[in-house]
Amino acid sequence: MRYRINTERIELFDVNVLIVMQVHLNEAVPFDAISRAFYDACDLHEILNSRVEIDEAGEAFYVDYYKPRRTISITDLSLEEIISSNEKVRFRIEEGEYLKAFVSLDKITFLMHHLGGDGKSLLYFIETFMNCLSGKKCEKVPFCHTTLDSLPGNGKLPFFYSVITKIWNRKWTKQRRVFTYADMDRSYSDFWSKKKTRVEIRKYEKDELNALLKSTKDSGVSLTSYFITKMVRDAGIKAAIGLAADARSGGNKSMGNQVTGTSITFGYNESKSFDDNAKTVHELLRKKIENDTEKYFTLYFMGRLDPTLRDALNLERAGYYHSSLTSKVAEHLGFGSKIRDISITNLTRVDIPLSYHGYEIKDIVFVPPVVSYAKNVIGIVTTGDVMTVTRHFYDD
Repeated sequence: MRYRINTERIELFDVNVLIVMQVHLNEAVPFDAISRAFYDACDLHEILNSRVEIDEAGEAFYVDYYKPRRTISITDLSLEEIISSNEKVRFRIEEGEYLKAFVSLDKITFLMHHLGGDGKSLLYFIETFMNCLSGKKCEKVPFCHTTLDSLPGNGKLPFFYSVITKIWNRKWTKQRRVFTYADMDRSYSDFWSKKKTRVEIRKYEKDELNALLKSTKDSGVSLTSYFITKMVRDAGIKAAIGLAADARSGGNKSMGNQVTGTSITFGYNESKSFDDNAKTVHELLRKKIENDTEKYFTLYFMGRLDPTLRDALNLERAGYYHSSLTSKVAEHLGFGSKIRDISITNLTRVDIPLSYHGYEIKDIVFVPPVVSYAKNVIGIVTTGDVMTVTRHFYDD
């Protein structure tokens, strides 16, 4: 196994790439059984048996690794305490560390580095884990790697943006720097000495969820559009909003970072009803998601930049590295002083089973990372009759 990291490269030097899911089971399970299932599930996923290698030219690769670092432990910490104590600790991806787990009575909290996959990936790992826990024999799961050539339109950029990437790459060549894991360590240390995040959790039980779904259906809008409208109205601002979108092909259940993103700008119009505002948001999102050029633009564009320039943008945002070029590019791409107000990921209703031979998943809490280009990150997931909405943000 040797896969060049391209579309996922922006996650390599980001100092906040912690994807979190807490699974609430119908009963407490002995730690030994959970631990065995965790390690067995890790063995089955190809990407969790690799590590990240950065070569002298600055290219990064997933490569086979037969002694990956994996940890699972018992804890009495709350979910927010688990996140707070771990967000400052860098995953040793050079040693194959993409995933950690913490067990507390009937709850299991999984922490994954974004290079291990996206939110859907973690759901599919949980499915493997639950099957292993219930004693089911599982097949190995290959890594699904997204490349520019595999994207719709073969990753072609509109001419203007293609020219921009070439200009920036040419200017970067004059000062090009290959960053190392030592740089990663120092940037983490510097950044997290001054930062802390908070998590707010809101659960919608069956009756409340059904009422909300009926309301959005009657209005002809999605839940995502509803929440965006509500947040922008409550904030009282014209907001830059990012939306994560699934980039999987063929309905695969492989782990891997198979997500894209698009964005809109929206300001709540007080002269219109809430429903009319929500319909405006819904239409803006629909036009973005249904147009492949718009939906995959971020992957097309960032994939054309020199990989070490992408690293520098994250380190610029973290306050570790600075140059006039990276500062300018960071401002243009939303890594500078003007970042998105809201970034939202809706995993919708989970597409994994909830019952596993006596074990039941009662609900799941999903907390996306506060990535470098967003202030407030919203994670939404529906498990059976329960929908959980989280807001993850810096506590400044």
